[in-house]
Amino acid sequence: MTACSPACTPPDAKNPEAKEAQGSASGKAAKGSGDAKDGGPADPAPVPKGEMIMEAKGVDLSKLSESQRSTFFQIINSEPSACDKPHSLAKSLRDDDKCRDSLIAGQFVADYLQAGAPTSEVRTGLQEVTKSLKPRDIPVEGRPVYGSENAPVTVIVFADFQCPHCKLEAPKLQKTIDQFRGRARLIFKHFPLNGHPRAKQAAIACEAALEQDKFWEMHNILFANQDRLEDGDILSYASQIGLDIDKFKAHYNDRKGKKVVEADKQHGEDAGVDGTPAVFVNGRRSNGRYILFGGELSGWIDDALKR
Repeated sequence: MTACSPACTPPDAKNPEAKEAQGSASGKAAKGSGDAKDGGPADPAPVPKGEMIMEAKGVDLSKLSESQRSTFFQIINSEPSACDKPHSLAKSLRDDDKCRDSLIAGQFVADYLQAGAPTSEVRTGLQEVTKSLKPRDIPVEGRPVYGSENAPVTVIVFADFQCPHCKLEAPKLQKTIDQFRGRARLIFKHFPLNGHPRAKQAAIACEAALEQDKFWEMHNILFANQDRLEDGDILSYASQIGLDIDKFKAHYNDRKGKKVVEADKQHGEDAGVDGTPAVFVNGRRSNGRYILFGGELSGWIDDALKR
């Protein structure tokens, strides 16, 4: 999933579905809105072979060459547990069945090695992946919900109404929520970027629509017409979705939603968001710089349901 961060490159019109990373791993950093720095840490000293744990329970190593398997075991024996335990990732995989994060991290290492990524890139990615798996506490009270209010899995999207990548992802997010039939819900939070002059006004318009319980109708029509977001356009959309125009205009013209929009953006910044769309599943960043679960939101939701 590409992102505006803060500049936007529109998706390829001929192939809007194209991904920057193929399959579950590309061996390269996907150009998402993550905050990884260039370069990575120096490789730790090799672990003597006689001291290494040479098993990785639950990790599929079937596609690795002998050389890649050797590198895999060096990495997991010299990198820490993904669950903040005082031992290696290898020991976590062998002894800690409750640590799903170490299983995910181990599979990430295998996938990226198989895809041809250099060891330094895999180690850098492993640190970022481990960080992304740590849940953030993101306030959601009063925010619009798509799906079941009581769903066990919460997907949060921070988005900007002038971001072409947000427009592309919006229907996919809703479709994925629909597929889980009450087991997942989608919560929208505003993150208007400074380079998009009408994004904040569009967000305020959505808050005015929310007052009349038509947030998602306004959300959808704004994304469908994101190149036409002047005040006159927005009033026309409010009429099209059946809002009480006088109530809408009073709320919109007084910018009553401004504080909520700004609070949403601050919550995103607190969670490390610097571009849109940014998606979190039960607080875990699902569209960071490196690909997990094949880049599919459904994989993240399935994982959350197993925890």
